[in-house]
Amino acid sequence: MSFLNSCIEFAGEAWNRYIHHPWIEGLFAGTLQKTQFEYWLVQDLPYIGENVSEVAFPKVPPHNPWVELQKEYGQRASQSRVELKMLEHYDKFSLTRWAARPRREAFVNFFVRSFYEGSFGDICCSIYPCYSFHDTFGVRYKNEQPSNLSKLQTEWIQQWQDPFYKKLQEATKEGINEYGAASTEHEKNKMLWLFLRGTQHQIATFDAAWKLSDPWPGEGQETGVLAGRPN
Repeated sequence: MSFLNSCIEFAGEAWNRYIHHPWIEGLFAGTLQKTQFEYWLVQDLPYIGENVSEVAFPKVPPHNPWVELQKEYGQRASQSRVELKMLEHYDKFSLTRWAARPRREAFVNFFVRSFYEGSFGDICCSIYPCYSFHDTFGVRYKNEQPSNLSKLQTEWIQQWQDPFYKKLQEATKEGINEYGAASTEHEKNKMLWLFLRGTQHQIATFDAAWKLSDPWPGEGQETGVLAGRPN
C-alpha cells in the first residue's frame, strides 16, 4: 500500500465526507444554489492570494518539480483562476486576508504552520486534499458530464481538467509516498495526522458555503459572505 493510500485510510470517514460533501454533490447535480457556489469561490480568493508556499521551496528535493509548479500556480492564482471572476460582483477587499471567514482563516493558518514547521512530506500531506481537485472535480466532470450547470460553474470545474493541476497533484502525491516510505514511525504518524487535519479543514470550508454561514465571534448579525469591514 502506498503511503497516500495509508493517509486516505487513516482519514477514513472524513475523506468520504470531503469527496462526497453535500456542496460537491449539489454542484454536480445542478441543485447547488448560486449563493452557495459564490460563497465558496469568494472565500477561496483570500486563500489563493497567499504566498506561503515559498517557505517550502528550500525543503523540496531537487528531483521533484513541485517548486516550478508552485510558481506557475501562483501566477494562475493571481491572473487566470475562475475565482477571480467574482471580482465582477465583489471588490478587491475580497482578495485580502481580512476577507477570510473563520474557517478559511483557519485553513490558511494551518498551511502556514505546516509549511514553516514541517518536512516536505508533512507539507504534501497537509495540502494534498486541496490539490486533489483534479480528481475531485476534473475527472468526475469528465466521467459524469453534467449538463445542467451554470456557465460559471462549468468553467470553474473545467479548469481542474487542465493537465497542469494533474502535474501538481502528482508531484504532491510523490512527496507523500517518498517521505512516507523513508520516515520513522513518529514522522509517519505526524504525516497521517496532517493529512487528516487538511481533509477536515477542507470539509469546513465546504460546510460554511453549504450553510451560507461562518460568522466571526462578536460580529453580530452576519450580513454576507465577506467578513465585517469598516464602512
